[in-house]
Amino acid sequence: MTTLSDLETTARDFLLELHRSTEGKPDAQVSMYTIGEAFGLDRDASTAVAEDLMAQGLVEIRTLAGAIGLSDQGADLMADGQDSGGGDGLRLGTTSPLTASQCEGVDAILTQLKSELGQSGLAFEALSEMIADIRTIETQMTSPNPKTIIVRECFTSMLQTATANRQTEWQRLVEGLLG
Repeated sequence: MTTLSDLETTARDFLLELHRSTEGKPDAQVSMYTIGEAFGLDRDASTAVAEDLMAQGLVEIRTLAGAIGLSDQGADLMADGQDSGGGDGLRLGTTSPLTASQCEGVDAILTQLKSELGQSGLAFEALSEMIADIRTIETQMTSPNPKTIIVRECFTSMLQTATANRQTEWQRLVEGLLG
């Protein structure tokens, strides 16, 4: 069976964006052109990537106008493949407070993000937003009972910033954590 790491970067990014846009629901559909546009692909390139993913059985065409959705196999791959991000399969979940292993995973992700921030090329506003979210999480982690909802909201904000600024590695990392 294909894994996320088996896919080329463009195909993986395309599949991740499709998964995000459809919220992982196999019955949902979205334009393949909208998916490609999210990370700079033109219509022809979007079509080529979508066709490649269709040939692998991960994506299904839904309309002649170019609407696509995850196949059952694609949805399964995304559910299984999220362990490539977010600290070796670590999920935040919704129960509070964070467990010790969740705290360790959050710390590891923050360490990685902080080490890459300087070379990210983010605009000042996006960089400031990322730093504020990181500091908020770090402050919450000093609590004897770190609140999951606060940490989750900060990572959700970081995911939006990463997506808007085409930071696909960060996006994959945070999506894995958020589950």
